[in-house]
Amino acid sequence: MFKLNHVLLLFIVIVLEGYVVLSTELLAIRQTIPFVGSGTDTMSIIIAAVLMPLAFGYYFGGRWRPTKPKKSKRKRSTLRKKLIFNIIAASVILLIGSSYALINTFFIKQIEFGVTDRLILTTLYALLFLVTPVYLLGQTIPLVSNYFNQEKLSKITGRMLFFSTIGSFLGAVFSSVVLMATIGVHYTVCVNFVLLTILVFLLSKKKISEAVLISLALTISAFALNSDYVMKKFHIVENNQYNTIAVYENARGTVRQMSLNNNASSKYTDYGRKHEYVEFVERIVIDPIRGTDEPKDILVIGAGAFTFGHEDAVNNYDYVDIDKTLRRVAEEYILKEKLKNNKSFHAMPVRAWLTRTGKKYDFIFLDAFLGDLTIPEHLVTQEFFGQIRKHLKEGGIVVANFSASPNMASRFSRHIDNTFRSVFPHVSRHVTLENYSPWNREEHKIGNVIYIYSDHKEADPDEIYTDDKNRVFYDKPRRK
Repeated sequence: MFKLNHVLLLFIVIVLEGYVVLSTELLAIRQTIPFVGSGTDTMSIIIAAVLMPLAFGYYFGGRWRPTKPKKSKRKRSTLRKKLIFNIIAASVILLIGSSYALINTFFIKQIEFGVTDRLILTTLYALLFLVTPVYLLGQTIPLVSNYFNQEKLSKITGRMLFFSTIGSFLGAVFSSVVLMATIGVHYTVCVNFVLLTILVFLLSKKKISEAVLISLALTISAFALNSDYVMKKFHIVENNQYNTIAVYENARGTVRQMSLNNNASSKYTDYGRKHEYVEFVERIVIDPIRGTDEPKDILVIGAGAFTFGHEDAVNNYDYVDIDKTLRRVAEEYILKEKLKNNKSFHAMPVRAWLTRTGKKYDFIFLDAFLGDLTIPEHLVTQEFFGQIRKHLKEGGIVVANFSASPNMASRFSRHIDNTFRSVFPHVSRHVTLENYSPWNREEHKIGNVIYIYSDHKEADPDEIYTDDKNRVFYDKPRRK
C-alpha cells in the first residue's frame, strides 16, 4: 500500500482533482441549458464561478497550517484530515448541484418565487452549488505541496501544475467527448463521484474508515439520483452532451411529443398531425410539389423528430443537426417507423455542413430555434444567413421559423427581423400563434414567426417611392 508521501500517489491525487473540477464546470454548463439556455452570457457566469473560487482556493490553501492544540479538547487538524474534509464537503454540495432531479426542483422553485431572469438564475445556481466545492477542491495542490521537499519546490511546483493541467485536459475532453456521448450526462456525474471516493480512499490511513464510508454513501446516492429510473420519471430517453431529450405520450399513445432541453420540439400523431407551424409550411411549400415529375432538393436545418416532410416520398431531403441520437429517438419514440429512403441525416454542426458541401437546394427550411432560451447564437448572424443564401438554387425558397415576439415587442424579434431582411429582402412574415392579437405588446409573449423568401433576379431592396420620384405607374403589372 502506498504511503501518503509517495510521489506517484500524490500526483494521482492532483490529476483526479484537476479532472473533477473541469468536468464539474462542463457538466454545470450542460445541465443548466434546459433551464437558462445556452448563451455565452450564462456560460461566462459559470466559468467565472469556477475560475475565481479556484484562485482563492489556491491562495488560502497555501496559507493553511496544521493546528496543534495543547490543552484544548479539539482534535489535531492535519493535512490529511483537511484534504479529506474538503473532498467530502465538496461532494455533498455537488451531489445537489449536479443531479438532474434536484437541479430541476431548484430552478422550478426559483421561478415559483418570481425569479425568472436567466442571468440571476444562473448566478444563484453558481453561488450555491459551484463556488464552495471548487474553492475546497482548489486547495488540493497547495496542500499537497506540503508533502514535497521544500528545497526542490520550484521543480515540484512545475510538476504539480503539469499534472493538474493533465487532469483538467482529461476532464474537459474525456468527460464531454467520450463519457457524455456514450453513457450520458447523468452517469458522467456519477463518474465524478467515483473519482472523489477514490481520492478519499487514497488519502485515508484506514481504508475502511468513516470518511471512506461517507464518500461511498455519497457516490451511491449520486447513482440513485442519476439513474435511468429517475430519468424515466422525467420522461427523459436521452441525455447527451447536446440535448436532454424527453418524450411525452397521451394515455393511448396516439399523440407523441418530443422536448429538447425543456423546449417543445416536435409533435406527431397516429393521424399525421404535427405542430401548427410545421403543417403551415408543408401546406404552402411541400404540398404543391408532392406530385411533380422532377424531385426537388430540400434542406432542413434542425432535424427535431424528422416530422417535417415525413410523408413525402418524392422529394429529396437532407436533415442537418448536431445531435446524432435524434434519428434513433425519432424513429423509436415519435415516428414509430424508419425514415424513408429519400431522407438523409447529417449529424454535424450546421455551419460546418454548409462550408463542406457545395450542394444547392430548391427549398431550405431553417428550424433550429427552440423557445426564447435555447437560441443558437451562431445561427442568427448575417454571415450565417449569407451561407444559407449561397446554397439556394435560382428561384428557390427559404423559410425560417423563429420563436419571437409576434408584434416586435422584444429587441430580439426586431433585431432578427433586421438581420434576416438584410440578406433576404422582400420576405413575408406570418404569425402562427393561436389566439394571436396585434394588440398584445407583452415582451415575453412569443410564438412561431415564419419568414418566407422567394429568390428573384430582380430583387431591389433599395428602390423606394417618394413624392419627388414615384414610378408606381410603370411598376404596376399590366393586365393581359
